[in-house]
Amino acid sequence: MTRKERIAELDLIRSFAFLAVVYQHVIGIYMRKPGIDEHTAIMYGMLFHFLKFAVPAFIFMTGLVLFYNYYDRISYPTFIRKRVVEILIPYTIWTAVYLALQPNPWGGKDPLWVMMKSFLTGTASYHLWFVVMIFQFYLLYPLWQSVFRALRKWASSKIRFTVAIGMMSLLYGGFMWFSSRYIPAHAFRFDVTLLDTYWIKYRDRNAFYYFFYFLMGGLAAVTLATFRQTIQRRWLWICTSFVLLYVYIGYELFRDSGHGMINLNVATSLKPSMFLYTVAQLLLVYGAALWLGKWKGSKWFALLGKYSYGAYLMHALVLTYVMKGLNALQVFHNSLAGSLVAFVLCSILSFAISYGLGKLPFGAWIVGAAEKKRKVSSGQTKDLPYAG
Repeated sequence: MTRKERIAELDLIRSFAFLAVVYQHVIGIYMRKPGIDEHTAIMYGMLFHFLKFAVPAFIFMTGLVLFYNYYDRISYPTFIRKRVVEILIPYTIWTAVYLALQPNPWGGKDPLWVMMKSFLTGTASYHLWFVVMIFQFYLLYPLWQSVFRALRKWASSKIRFTVAIGMMSLLYGGFMWFSSRYIPAHAFRFDVTLLDTYWIKYRDRNAFYYFFYFLMGGLAAVTLATFRQTIQRRWLWICTSFVLLYVYIGYELFRDSGHGMINLNVATSLKPSMFLYTVAQLLLVYGAALWLGKWKGSKWFALLGKYSYGAYLMHALVLTYVMKGLNALQVFHNSLAGSLVAFVLCSILSFAISYGLGKLPFGAWIVGAAEKKRKVSSGQTKDLPYAG
């Protein structure tokens, strides 16, 4: 059997996306602080948009690695058992940790019900929704595998390939319009509770609302060499598209926030303009990873990428104590410098703790199997739990 190339740039992209997630959450805290001035709020809004590639990037990488490793065949029981161990067990442990740290986690309700609901919806902490969403791609991978293979078989010519990409883009754009425009404007709801919960109430963690980035990763997987070359050849076009779309979504942020304030909820990924912007940014980030991969210092980013799952799970808790420390010291307050300090401290501490726990005998149950995966052959590309 021919050994597949290890896709080294993915570790860099994982680290970029993890750092982007941390700073988004830092911005969220600083934006809620009283007394923030308008200019600082605008700067935070612009930075928040710049960092919005994080979640789509993880979904893109999930699709890339799954289709790269399991395009032809898959032993589903073995496949899903591995993901339960490497993703759900650490997620369950950290869900329990976050619930235990809440002042009144049960709220007078049945503890078992609260724990089950928190586990299924990712509501024990504000960042755990992502694990619920991303695991659906693993759970339904045979379905996506069949859809992707059928599309690839049909798109046998350049014309058909272009039509397939166009149709998938229109379908996904329609999803984004439905989520961001139709549902709020018409207060749309399903009569069936289960449908309403999955497709409306918790649509931000419904994997079908992110399917384009997953299939985009699959396209990169089956055309890897061409995909890399296209990004490098079309670098100027990608940068131009990114800048133009960045300006436009910035205009939307000011237009839709209202009353001269910046409302970060306007910067949702689930709207058509953010879809186009995100695709351009994903290509830009991938190109940056290819370029930075030639730099010797990139090994530190790669190491961070390997431990990003554990760091992600714990970073909200770490950020809480970082902010308590900074507030107690009464330094930085609402300044941009303060957010950068909080970001750096949270990122370093989250990585250090994840790395340390990964060294323990049962560390993989807490932070994922990063340590084990470091020892695999360099000819393999592993599907790391947080973004693999």
